[in-house]
Amino acid sequence: DANIVTTIKKSVAFWYYVMRIIALSILLGVLIYVGIRMAISTVASEKAMYKKMLVDWASSFALVFLMHYIILATITVSNKFVEILANLQDAKDGFANITAQLITLSLSLNFFVGFGCIILAGLILILTFIFLFSYMKRMFTVAFLIIISPLITITYSIDKMNDGKSQALNNWLKEFMLNVL
Repeated sequence: DANIVTTIKKSVAFWYYVMRIIALSILLGVLIYVGIRMAISTVASEKAMYKKMLVDWASSFALVFLMHYIILATITVSNKFVEILANLQDAKDGFANITAQLITLSLSLNFFVGFGCIILAGLILILTFIFLFSYMKRMFTVAFLIIISPLITITYSIDKMNDGKSQALNNWLKEFMLNVL
């Protein structure tokens, strides 16, 4: 139903917005911490470390504002692929014809033909439910990943401080791309 999808979209957008505000607040706290540490540090190596932390913080801050563009671009590309596949009328018509033929042949007086068609129609029904549950799982996973994306940007600067890599952001991007595309 379109109302359910609209409700889910509005909920995801609302919680994304809330998480973004929380992420910005935390990032401002981190900026104050790094600024204070830079101001009181006297050793050159510490100042260099805090300058690097400040650059990583700036990257995190920029990511908060760029993340929704990454999400939007990925979903747009995915929607274009779906649109291309949906325009393949021959495949849709062929599937409808096969299903109609299976239902018609299941009424056949020949036991083997009728029973075989009932089994195939049942398998198609089972696969339809499997795809439905897969789609629902995918939808909720993508919604969750969108909602937590601002928090992932915070971990970017923290990850970069430890080992110079951002495992959380890389894992989030990989998971998001895997689920959307």
